[in-house]
Amino acid sequence: MLKGIAAGLVGAWVMVAAPAFAQNAGAQNAGTPSPKSLELAHKLIEKTHAGDLMQQILPMAIDPLVQKLKIANPGREADVQGLVDKRLLPDFKRALAPVTDAIATTYAELFTEAELEQVLAFYDTPAGAKLITQMPQVMQQTMAKSKTMVPQVIGKVLNDFVATCKGEGLTIPQG
Repeated sequence: MLKGIAAGLVGAWVMVAAPAFAQNAGAQNAGTPSPKSLELAHKLIEKTHAGDLMQQILPMAIDPLVQKLKIANPGREADVQGLVDKRLLPDFKRALAPVTDAIATTYAELFTEAELEQVLAFYDTPAGAKLITQMPQVMQQTMAKSKTMVPQVIGKVLNDFVATCKGEGLTIPQG
């Protein structure tokens, strides 16, 4: 259960960081990022509200754990929710702060200062501003659609692959 939550949080951070990567993912800085690049990368994270998006996604990511705790503690659902709100969510927010720094470092490593300035300028355009404001809905809808679509698609691909392996005479491990 906890590994699933951690994986969900990592996936959420990747999705939160995706808008800036979409701008120009092919560029790279050589070596250690400059202080200016890091500053611009942090501005990019701030401008895109990446931290705010994560705070919106965090409750969804931990919801399975919260629901199981509430079911395991009938009549104490409010106590569970209180602990989640007062302890778990703030602790996650503090613990995830270094992840923001890592994302900024990644931006600064992959983009030149000029490119980061261009990406920041894009977010000042009407289309860039709309992308920022619509990102929470994009994330919610993408996650909702993925929950139903991905297992079906992956299941079919894996079943077809297993059939192909069997057709080639390979042994398929059980479990």
